[in-house]
Amino acid sequence: MERTAAALERRGHTVVWPAREAQPRAFDVLHAFSSGPDVAHWVSHWRRSAGVPLIVSPVMVVAPGMMEWRQRVAHRLPLPEFGPRERWKLLGRASAIVALTEHEARLLRRLGGHGPDRIVVVGNGVDPVATVDPPAGLPDRFVVLLGGVSARKRQQATVLALAGAGGPAPVVVGGFEGSDRDSEAFAAAVAGAGGVWLGELGDQPTVRAVLRAATALVHLSTAEGQSLAVLEALAEATPVVASPLPANRELGRRYPGWIHLVDDERSLAERVADLQVPPPPPPVIPTWDAVAGELEQVYLRAGRGA
Repeated sequence: MERTAAALERRGHTVVWPAREAQPRAFDVLHAFSSGPDVAHWVSHWRRSAGVPLIVSPVMVVAPGMMEWRQRVAHRLPLPEFGPRERWKLLGRASAIVALTEHEARLLRRLGGHGPDRIVVVGNGVDPVATVDPPAGLPDRFVVLLGGVSARKRQQATVLALAGAGGPAPVVVGGFEGSDRDSEAFAAAVAGAGGVWLGELGDQPTVRAVLRAATALVHLSTAEGQSLAVLEALAEATPVVASPLPANRELGRRYPGWIHLVDDERSLAERVADLQVPPPPPPVIPTWDAVAGELEQVYLRAGRGA
């Protein structure tokens, strides 16, 4: 959301965050990012600038299979203040719905009730960054686990699978979601695998330097919209070993030879070892400026060219 705002401003637009505004301010388009209960509740009570187009980027982070089926059922349950139902109502109010992937667009169409003709696919992007050196103290050979440390992203299982495998050590970049005791256990697991946990890094050039120096990005998440970590790794010509989620399959078809899919961590070490073969020419990832240009067209169509 922040990178989209910055790119839109570079294109000459004024971007405001209406929830933070003390006084009403006129604007032309309201773009809601995510469709969680907090956003759905906020928009349902919106009264300023009535009549402007509402654009929703739902960011549906739902594991394929049974979880998708459960979402389809839950969206139709007529329960007040129920998260999936509130999302369904939010999508029904939107002038346009922006999906990150073709898979997300298909899921949104299956949810129904909000006009499939209003769904457009606009993926994420990457920003050019200054070239800097990676932090000192990293292992000679390592793979990166980039993103908030959580059960969904499965960093702990990944680290344990790499321990004792004789391959690259894990370097973890991301804050921790959980208790202090769980955080300590995770830190011990990373150290036991010969790796380093750098914590959460807010400096994008440093993050990209870590990706650039790595053998691979390892991203075995159970659910993703479209991972920024994966796109940023590809932008640095770093191969990706990822779970076979629909979003990763789409990127694999777009950038053949760069995305290596594994069903689980049991085959991880073998797959990482296969990455010794030089990859094909590096992919060209869209910039956030290009993403903003696509969104600008969505805004214009929703506003009937105004």
